[in-house]
Amino acid sequence: MKKALALLIPAVLLAGCGADDNSKSNRTQITILGTIKGEIGPQFEDAIDAYNASQEQYELVSLPLDGNAYEKMTAMYASNKAPTIMVMGQEAQELQDKLMDFSQTEILSHAYPGTYDVVTHDERVLGLPITVESFGFLYNQAVLNKAVGGEFDPSSIATQDDLSNLFKQVSALENVDAVSVSPMDWSLGAHFTNVLFANQAGDIDANLEALEAIKAGEVSLNDNSVYQGWLTTFDLMKEYNKSKRAPLAPTYDDSAMALAAGEVGMWFQGNWAYSTLLELNAEGEYGILPVPVNNDESFKGNNAISVGVPMYFTVDASQSSPEQREGALDFFNWLFTSQEGTDAYVNKMHFIPVYDNIEIEPHDKLSQTILAKMKAGETLNWVNMYYPGDAFPSMGASMQKYLAGVIDKHALATEFEKYWTSK
Repeated sequence: MKKALALLIPAVLLAGCGADDNSKSNRTQITILGTIKGEIGPQFEDAIDAYNASQEQYELVSLPLDGNAYEKMTAMYASNKAPTIMVMGQEAQELQDKLMDFSQTEILSHAYPGTYDVVTHDERVLGLPITVESFGFLYNQAVLNKAVGGEFDPSSIATQDDLSNLFKQVSALENVDAVSVSPMDWSLGAHFTNVLFANQAGDIDANLEALEAIKAGEVSLNDNSVYQGWLTTFDLMKEYNKSKRAPLAPTYDDSAMALAAGEVGMWFQGNWAYSTLLELNAEGEYGILPVPVNNDESFKGNNAISVGVPMYFTVDASQSSPEQREGALDFFNWLFTSQEGTDAYVNKMHFIPVYDNIEIEPHDKLSQTILAKMKAGETLNWVNMYYPGDAFPSMGASMQKYLAGVIDKHALATEFEKYWTSK
């Protein structure tokens, strides 16, 4: 997940373009709830405008969203006013009886295998994958070049010691800090904890089995080597954090501005930040590094970045009309197959394609690095997509206490275990 659904911000209520009021009144209205994330909100709104102008049969309208998206969805269902299109992650499983099945649609046949596993229930596919995203250490190429005295080579970071040395080199620069640590619960509790759980085993099934063992109280995190190494890396981040004196103070925007301005060399975050970084510094060049958890160069996780599908388009099947469902599919086909739609998808919103019919490839270095890692198999799965809805707020709160020095690593393990054994 790119961010928690509660942090998704709505597009404004958009009127259709390219048609007069009379023709608008004859169009089937397709509503979409809280469908876009803050960093690319305007670009997605432009895409909705372009779609509405491209045809006369449907009008796509974005509904305002305040607060938690899942709570808003359930409230709208209760009042018999469900939106036609909703963006979900694992929440789709909880609303499976209300959602349309995409398994027989042509557009799904173009989705890459594995990209819709999270929203598959029995033989039904409850949503269309929107993109893949990745998180790790985003870095400012110019800063790291200056720190190492030449062209920075990302392959040179394969162990904790490598990372520590890089932090030292960057912090030696005048008026530059090594790293920015975002204290938001979704960043710490969903994304950073994923590095812990995704490194427990070799594939998603084995990682989920390891998580089940923690739930059953069969595993002590204090005795878990990955936990110890993962926290050692976080301790390095704390030591070199730009905001170490007030670690809970920085906002997402503060960290984005610091990286774009070259005030820090790295930021633990995901590629969804690229549009924001580009707006802040159009000349900037950015890459992404894995999060090493030990000093074994052969350990897969030290060379892998976390990659997964953060969100899916779902369609209500219990309160929408057949015409509205047809309109939703028409919009998806426009976005994922038309020249104008795919251009907006890749070049304006900077999404990494997950459909084999899209021939446009991202041109930015960040997306190209992620694609190269995917092709090389150097990726960690997103165990966090299988978390219960309250997992990242709970673990995020514990991580914030550890970041602020309120609890030690043993207490952190205890709090994690207390949460998981209660599930």
